[in-house]
Amino acid sequence: MRFRITIILMLALGGLTAIATGTILVVSASANIKNTLELTRQRADLTISLVERSVADHLLPGRNLIAGISKGIADGSLDISNSRRLEDVLTGSLAPAPQLGGIVLWRTNQTGLAVYRNEDGDIAVSEEPQAELPQFGSFMSGLAASQDLVWAAPYHLDNETFITIGSRLTQGGEAVGSIATGISLAALSRFVGGLADRDGTVFVLYGDDRVLAHPAMLDGTHEELLSTDKPMLSVGEVGDPVLAGFANADVIRLNGWNDIDVRETGGKAGDLILSRTTNAYGDVPWRIGVHVPVEAVSEQIRRLIGSIAIGIGMLVISLAAALLLARRIARPMRAVSAAAGKIERLELNSIEPLKGSRIREIDEQARSFNQMIEGLRWFQAYVPHQLVRRLIGMTGGPMTDAREAELTVMFADIVGFTPLSESMPPSLVATLLNDHFEMLNSCIEAEDGTLDKYIGDAVMAFWGAPEPITDHAARACRTALAMARALENKPAVDGRPPLRLKIALHTGPLIVGNIGGRTRMNYTVIGDTVNVCARIEALASDYVDDRRVTILVSGEVVEAAGDGFRFESLGNVAVKGRAKGVAICRLVGEK
Repeated sequence: MRFRITIILMLALGGLTAIATGTILVVSASANIKNTLELTRQRADLTISLVERSVADHLLPGRNLIAGISKGIADGSLDISNSRRLEDVLTGSLAPAPQLGGIVLWRTNQTGLAVYRNEDGDIAVSEEPQAELPQFGSFMSGLAASQDLVWAAPYHLDNETFITIGSRLTQGGEAVGSIATGISLAALSRFVGGLADRDGTVFVLYGDDRVLAHPAMLDGTHEELLSTDKPMLSVGEVGDPVLAGFANADVIRLNGWNDIDVRETGGKAGDLILSRTTNAYGDVPWRIGVHVPVEAVSEQIRRLIGSIAIGIGMLVISLAAALLLARRIARPMRAVSAAAGKIERLELNSIEPLKGSRIREIDEQARSFNQMIEGLRWFQAYVPHQLVRRLIGMTGGPMTDAREAELTVMFADIVGFTPLSESMPPSLVATLLNDHFEMLNSCIEAEDGTLDKYIGDAVMAFWGAPEPITDHAARACRTALAMARALENKPAVDGRPPLRLKIALHTGPLIVGNIGGRTRMNYTVIGDTVNVCARIEALASDYVDDRRVTILVSGEVVEAAGDGFRFESLGNVAVKGRAKGVAICRLVGEK
């Protein structure tokens, strides 16, 4: 029993059920995700607050150091002119605070003291601190007019970027100098890298587009991007795709989230960016936050996955039947497509018969296709399939239309075949010729020659069409020599000596293309060049010697073939149909 394809297609409409199920699933999942985000409100506020407090604690040693030194000088317990005492205090203050890169103290008389960490991590002292950056020197000079702690913009010095905190120093109500300390961004990045759990990433931004601290800044690959003019990386340079999409992320507005900024990235990432800005560290606000995958925000996500599992199961079941039907229909279609590709390449012998089907139309298609293959295999036996394959692969114009071109023609004829065939039964003659022609054909195809036709025991071929070939004469010469080698290496059969061959080559203008009637067409060449080549082949009988193969070529072949071959001149020979003689040479071999 066979079914019509229309019935199968009607059954496929059952896929509408899958579509409906999928739609409900998507809508339900979307609603549940929004509810889950709402439930994370309290956890988000707690997380951001914790990060904010931790960053403040990390920066606290710098604030305390500035405040302590300022207080000591203001109440007289520290003498700003006593460099030795100041050195001890500053060194002792810097040692337990690894996040601090150094301390600089300037006096109003333009003298000062600098305590800093060198490249080896040791604490060094300089009594002549210099402002290596103009903006840093301006910052230190401006502290004299400030009343409170001042946060300067980050600056880059000695391959590292620092956040600077400074204050003026007073004694008896008069300004006596200024002090500043730098907090390393690398140290801040190491600190925030340890705040989040394995699913989250903590970050600190300077404004919304530059990065103060991020765990990715610790891998050492960003140092070449930083300079004096560019002390911080942009969000797109730090290597965090979630943070890079911060500006374009979808803003989620939920009641009760207070001042927490919540954003959701699209695509496969599915990340939430939770952050809050603070103006506690200078004129430019800092954005302190964390981003986490949506599924890691709350246990509610896992519950959501469980709740939609049933819906997914229903969707899979509804699709399974349609998938089985589609594969049942597609399998023979793929087989036809693969077989059609082999037909295009004329690989007919490698095509397996298509299997029948219970679907009526597909079964009829398989039977018709198999019958077509059988017919093509018979057809292939009577046409030069190598030529057909080359014509199929050519594009760019009607290459089979008759046109004039300069080509090289070959005639290869068996010497003394008539008396030889008279002494052999017809079946043995056919076997002998088939084996001989197979050898000649392989030599011709190896040099991209075109087999034209068999003329009794002779073969006609040409080079330079259908594909244009500039070295057609050289290819023809190599083919003739290859035929000679193949024939010389062929052993005797049934006590008979191997065949002997005479070959003629001639180069000249020809008409090449499809020639024939509507029901019988040949891709062939015609013209005087063919006639001259045939005359040369006939003349070859006069030059047959003890060689197995005699190869005669015209002077045109010698000129076109180049200097890669050895020829023996035989002089000018009169050719029937031509008033002038033709220069004839014997092709001996390659140089």
